[in-house]
Amino acid sequence: MFCGIDSNVSLSQKMLDYDELAVKTNWSIDYLLDLDTSQFPFPNTLWHVKSPKEIALKTTPMLIIGIFGIFLNSVILITLAKNRWLWTASNYLIGNLAVTDLLTLLFCPWFMLVRDFYQNYVLKNFGCRFEGFMQATMLLAAVGAVMLVCYDRMAAAALTADARVTKSAAPKLIIISWIAAILLSLPWIIKREYVERQWLDHLETYCVEDVKFLGIYWHFTLSMLVWIPLGVMVLTYGTIMWKLEWSARKLRGSGQTAARARRRAMRITACVLLAAVFCRVPYTLLIYWRNNNSMTINSVDGIFSIIWFAGNFLIYFNSAINPLIYGFTNLRFRRAMDRTPGIACCRFGSWCCVCAMFKRKQPPPSVGDKNSEKIFVIENSPKPNRKLTKAIKNVLRINKDTLELSIPKADDITGKPTKVTPLRPDN
Repeated sequence: MFCGIDSNVSLSQKMLDYDELAVKTNWSIDYLLDLDTSQFPFPNTLWHVKSPKEIALKTTPMLIIGIFGIFLNSVILITLAKNRWLWTASNYLIGNLAVTDLLTLLFCPWFMLVRDFYQNYVLKNFGCRFEGFMQATMLLAAVGAVMLVCYDRMAAAALTADARVTKSAAPKLIIISWIAAILLSLPWIIKREYVERQWLDHLETYCVEDVKFLGIYWHFTLSMLVWIPLGVMVLTYGTIMWKLEWSARKLRGSGQTAARARRRAMRITACVLLAAVFCRVPYTLLIYWRNNNSMTINSVDGIFSIIWFAGNFLIYFNSAINPLIYGFTNLRFRRAMDRTPGIACCRFGSWCCVCAMFKRKQPPPSVGDKNSEKIFVIENSPKPNRKLTKAIKNVLRINKDTLELSIPKADDITGKPTKVTPLRPDN
């Protein structure tokens, strides 16, 4: 039941009962439109706008993650745009994820805050139809981008070269994922309606959903936002770790490269799965709880309002930390950041990777260890042919093997054989 109901007003209570019953039967709008509600006072507490303290407490954390996420995603996009050598299929997919998260953080949180701060629905008809569509599109597009990145990493580590995403196929897959997200979000435009209801002392405005259709569609949307992506992540990263483990056993444990790759894959997998579970599962459970207890939840005051804000906050927090998980853990990206004008001053390549903080130092291999990696050093490797170096070498010939210091032989100049005693450093 709603809060602040006057128990002495039986007719208002009765109208609220009709309104609650209509949430399940989907005929409240038509029924209440037949009643002249302008003859009755508004049967709930009028508060119009929430207190400045609550507005500040909710706006501050949302503003922090918004600025933080927009900055990190912008760094990924600027680095990718200014370094052509990063233009690969894998980085196209990471750039698509950054674009999706950037747009999500630019627009979606503020719609949610405005809807939460006002008692009436102040976004009118356009906001009622466009708000849900935009948020669903952005979140579904982000899910598609994550699944494409996961598949690309699995194909690179465990599948054949033919199964990898090519540079020409990556833009097509990105476009297909966006089209699919838009099509799947269309019901939020078609099945939502903006309603105004005049009371004796208040004009009530709200956005109502077709619960017969969207009540079922919510479960499908949550499956696309949470359960399917989690399944894809477990499958792809599980395949990567299985491939690395199989490769290490096939080599009988020789070398530390496979072990390092396996440890790195386990760290990345842990980060990806923990972020997905921590940020998306609470919102999913909240929706299930709301749909199954719609008659007893107080959506204005109480614990539900806090949990609802926290669930939405975690969804947007996931968009803010995605650059750290998928972009900043990439060594090539970090090296490019340190060379990109405007970003190089931040020195992301030296401190930004969180996983590098927990990297354990490996003891040096013993001389007789058969499993130790062999490092071959090529002596006297060719160096750039610089004019100054060449001129000096023409005057003083340096034999690096014997540390012999000599001057040009006379026969090189006169053409006659002349014996010259070499100058050696004193022992």
